[in-house]
Amino acid sequence: MKKSSFLTRLFSHNFVLLIISFLLAFIAWFIINANSETETNVTISNIPISITLPDTALDKGYQVFRADDSTASVEVSGNRVSVGSLTPSDIQVFANQVSTIDHADEYSLPLSAKKVGIKTNYNIMSSVTPPTVTFFADKFKEKDLPIDKSQMKVVVDSGDYSEITMSNDTVHLEGAAAKVDEIEYAMIVDTVKPEGSSPITLQESLVFYDKNKKEITLKYVEADIKSVEVTVTTQPKKEISLALEIINEPQNAPAVTLTPAKVSVYGPAEQIDTIKDNQVIIGTLDYGTLTNTAHKIPYDISLPDSLKDCHIIADSEETVTASLDLSSYASTTLTVPVTTKVDTAKYSAEIASGTTVKLTVYGPASVIKRIAAKYVTVVADLTKMADQLDEEKTVSVLVPLTVTFADQFKTCWAYHTDPVNVNVTPKTK
Repeated sequence: MKKSSFLTRLFSHNFVLLIISFLLAFIAWFIINANSETETNVTISNIPISITLPDTALDKGYQVFRADDSTASVEVSGNRVSVGSLTPSDIQVFANQVSTIDHADEYSLPLSAKKVGIKTNYNIMSSVTPPTVTFFADKFKEKDLPIDKSQMKVVVDSGDYSEITMSNDTVHLEGAAAKVDEIEYAMIVDTVKPEGSSPITLQESLVFYDKNKKEITLKYVEADIKSVEVTVTTQPKKEISLALEIINEPQNAPAVTLTPAKVSVYGPAEQIDTIKDNQVIIGTLDYGTLTNTAHKIPYDISLPDSLKDCHIIADSEETVTASLDLSSYASTTLTVPVTTKVDTAKYSAEIASGTTVKLTVYGPASVIKRIAAKYVTVVADLTKMADQLDEEKTVSVLVPLTVTFADQFKTCWAYHTDPVNVNVTPKTK
């Protein structure tokens, strides 16, 4: 069996180990104590910058608007323990010369630093970095601006139309009043060339301009959005003529003029191709509603169901005015008998409110002089109202009147006539 080494036997005694431990602890204490009293410099960063407006500015409703959230740094000196425990909350960095703030403007003021809190056994050794702070003092203002897409150019093939839709139509701005007032336009500016007919979606940045269309970089103003999602859809377009369906029109009637007479529409090719003769009927004009005056009648442009997915191009008119001058026509009043028209094999009919109707008739003056009741036929026609009749009992039916003129008076028309009540009785089988 080998003998233990001297060191092994030495460290096997607890007393020796105790002495060594005390010796090492004393050495460590001495080093730490010596270093803790050593002066050292430390930079404290990320200190918030305080700007306190004077009462005169606050009374005007001014606030501080910063272009960024920058902070400051300060170098301090003290023993290692003291400066090592410092945080940004132990030092206040503040703007000097705030008394100069007396109107809405951008200011750049020097910064100073001071101790705050309970820690005082250190020294502030240097000026603040950065040495100044820049801000805008003004009242708060907000406004909404429409987003202008007119500067977004879409390059498409001839005969195609591109529609631009945006995820947002407006942008909300808020900040220093003077800076908000400078901003007159919010636009998307780009040029794109879609390929094929599939819609494309892009994220487009907003560009802001003053009243002279000079670009502005937002400073002291916040926008709720910086960009919008833009979808570009390309579809074929066609210029179409507009027309009205005219009913109860007299012979030799003056032409109806539509303004505008044409618009452009776009939509799926399979619907655009169904437009015959490049013409679309947008409404009805009933002479039974017209008097002998000059008329200007507005119409909404209503596309037929066959064009349900088509749209009028945005820069076209969405309403049409029908102009018709009937001021040269004369008028007269006639009392005309009313007859009924019904399936006489099944029913008998009797007008409940009387057998005559008073008509206002319009036409050329020379014709109106010659017209008489015997040249006018008024009929309550039930032949197309079979679904309202009853084969078992008498029913009362409200029937519109049809007015017909003899051939030599076809240039005339009758003004609106109210429907009449007709009692319809089934015949005994």
